[in-house]
Amino acid sequence: MYPLNVVLVGCGGDLLQLLRLELSVHGVRIEAEYLGVESAIAGWRTAESSKTTSKNGIGRSSRANSTDSSKRLFIVHLDSAQELPAIKRLSSFFPGHPILLLIDARGNANIPIMAMRMGASQVVTLPLQADDFKLALDCIGNQFGLPSKNQVIAVAGVTGGCGATTLAINIAFEISQAHPDVRVALAELSLQMGKLPLYLNVEPQYTTYDLLKEIHRIDLYFMQQALTPIVDRFSILAGPYQTVTPLAVSSADVLLLIECLQQLADIIVLDVPCTYDSIYFDTLIASDKVVLVGEQKVPSIRAFQMVTDKLEGKPVQLLLNRYDPDLAGFGLNRLKTMLNNENMMTVCSDYASVSTAVNQGLPLRLREPRSKVLNDIHQVAMKLVPVQAESDTKTRQSSVFGGIIRALGISRS
Repeated sequence: MYPLNVVLVGCGGDLLQLLRLELSVHGVRIEAEYLGVESAIAGWRTAESSKTTSKNGIGRSSRANSTDSSKRLFIVHLDSAQELPAIKRLSSFFPGHPILLLIDARGNANIPIMAMRMGASQVVTLPLQADDFKLALDCIGNQFGLPSKNQVIAVAGVTGGCGATTLAINIAFEISQAHPDVRVALAELSLQMGKLPLYLNVEPQYTTYDLLKEIHRIDLYFMQQALTPIVDRFSILAGPYQTVTPLAVSSADVLLLIECLQQLADIIVLDVPCTYDSIYFDTLIASDKVVLVGEQKVPSIRAFQMVTDKLEGKPVQLLLNRYDPDLAGFGLNRLKTMLNNENMMTVCSDYASVSTAVNQGLPLRLREPRSKVLNDIHQVAMKLVPVQAESDTKTRQSSVFGGIIRALGISRS
């Protein structure tokens, strides 16, 4: 899940095949391919003309009427220094979008400098070297790739065994399914005996243990390799599920890990273990939204109050898991009054459905779509990330680049 989609310009033959392979390895999505700079510009003009026609009432195309604020990475191949003005031309037509130039600079050491003067963000000399290409991608990703609507949502249990991990999995999955084109990453912050690989029946190549061990040296490529895809647009970063002795880390290390993860997803959901230590509270304070999970039990109610007091007035969503409306003394309205907090939701109890989904290693929607629990979880997910907040995502789907692709008849990869 590289943070920018790529548009290939002037890349063909063996170079094109090599680029496709390298970009696939790095989790980069190729959005379009063009024969040259003029083809891309011509396509843009065609799309703009189509928009104007629609606005004048001559044609109807709501897709062509929209604009697109998200950035693309143009990877452009030029044969020689004489073609460098094409970079300036491309940059002027697509301002703010980074350009990575591929060119054979043998015999002219000034080409990289000249290219940057023309508007290139990075220059990779041919023949293509995988390590050099990766460094250029990472640099551009760091500079341009932070998602505009990036959010960090912490889901934390206030007592052990309250089901916070199961809820975190399904909240994250519901967000990914309700919001097309939004990348969701679920990160498990447990430092030992992680549960996500077991609950989702996967074997991650790397875990948070590997990343935290190298936290001050990790790059986007390493982070990408540590993300395990579950379905399209939903990946997990697992805790060390085969490690008994935890790695000694600080809150600063964990927060740096989260910051790095933000470059690879639009929504990050954190499964925060109930440790009550500095990492627990610092993570909750640093998150954009906090969901505290408990049960209709005295220890949970007391823990709700203790944790919210420690968060010093930060708004939190209280969530009662396995809720029984007939449990005397622990009804929703009474608990809201006791805790002086109206921001409380419930998830009903359905042990059979939840157990079946966990045993099958699947989110509830893929295994038990009719479960009454799923409806409650979906409501929580939609409150955290409302559908109407995704108008910018719909805009992206109907972008000017989409108009270019349709106008030129170029297929998406």
